[in-house]
Amino acid sequence: MESFEKTLLLIAFGVLFLAVVWGAVRLRLFYKREHMVCPKCGYRWKPSPWKLIFSVHDPIGNVMRYPGCGAKEYMEPERDPQGQKEF
Repeated sequence: MESFEKTLLLIAFGVLFLAVVWGAVRLRLFYKREHMVCPKCGYRWKPSPWKLIFSVHDPIGNVMRYPGCGAKEYMEPERDPQGQKEF
């Protein structure tokens, strides 16, 4: 029975490791290709990783407070224009 528990623990750590790697890759891709745009004032920005991780979100967007006008709105990330990396 001890062997089964060790195997189960190893599988759990493997799944956790894959989830962390997937999240890190997804965050890196966001910073490389996407940005946020305030729906009220049009301010374009890239939020900090903590704001992305801990904002109220679902698979298609986030609710954040924007640094431009201070509005707290729901929005979806947008692709960066070709050749433009930083804002």
